[in-house]
Amino acid sequence: MTCIICGQPIEEGRIHGQPPRLAKYCLKCRADRRRRAKAKYTWRPEYDAHLKAHYFGGLNRRFQVLSRLVRMTGLPRWYIKRQVARLGLTMHLDRRPWTRGEMDLLEKLVGQASSATIAKRLRRPESSVVNKLKRMGTSRRVRNGYTMRELELCLGEDHHKIAGWMKNGWLQDRLQGTHRHNGNGNDIHRIRERDLLEFIGNHPQEINLGKVDQTWFLDLVLLKGREVREAMLPRNIDTAEDDAAA
Repeated sequence: MTCIICGQPIEEGRIHGQPPRLAKYCLKCRADRRRRAKAKYTWRPEYDAHLKAHYFGGLNRRFQVLSRLVRMTGLPRWYIKRQVARLGLTMHLDRRPWTRGEMDLLEKLVGQASSATIAKRLRRPESSVVNKLKRMGTSRRVRNGYTMRELELCLGEDHHKIAGWMKNGWLQDRLQGTHRHNGNGNDIHRIRERDLLEFIGNHPQEINLGKVDQTWFLDLVLLKGREVREAMLPRNIDTAEDDAAA
């Protein structure tokens, strides 16, 4: 007797060592069929196509793509991320050493532009810039006011929705005074940090925590205008004083 799938001769039956009796599959093919029948999740080719078309860019965009696919398919996030790794779409760390020129530009732009904008200027992944600022103990918050584009990247929302907040009077903005034509959106909007904090406090239901840049959001809400280095300084001073007193 031969297996109807692989065509190999069936040498053993259901009981080990016994001759086959009306068996259709060999032991290997029978185990494969049982494994597929018990599979908990089903992955379809169109999911591969969706990931290849949309899974790229920074951390925030990739998080949004994963969240959308979780809602579409009902599959767990860890299972989809395993498929991402299988397709070779995982974000790889940029291990290039930082040059003196890059460090000078980073120190010049930090606090003036978002991490996504800095990454574009440095031609590095956003994760590389974020990790470097963490090691430096420097906050990523923009202190001179956020542009509409920067606020889109931080909050994970479309500019139409942010403009709706401004139209309702929930989020205050200021114009930079730049003269641009209509195709460029006229003047540049600047949203101050304290106005953004006031909006979050008054309308928390408008913030989707699944879309925001989580590190930036925690930095904004918890520190509220203080540098990471400054926030750690009093603890170090107290520790030094205690050591001196001892």
